[in-house]
Amino acid sequence: MSDTYYLEYEISSGERVILAFADVNDRDGCHISLDMYKVQLGPVDEVVLQRILGKFQGEVVRQGD
Repeated sequence: MSDTYYLEYEISSGERVILAFADVNDRDGCHISLDMYKVQLGPVDEVVLQRILGKFQGEVVRQGD
């Protein structure tokens, strides 16, 4: 049985996305990396989100407002 771990994150456009991960450590690592990027390098846009998400084997499962 495999679990899915979710993360809701708001990118620089104000859009909220739901991200899914097969491993809790990947979810947590992605969240930390996104927040560190935001603090150190600037806004997290769609391009940055996809690049970091790929490093943690995550996927966007839903985009919202």
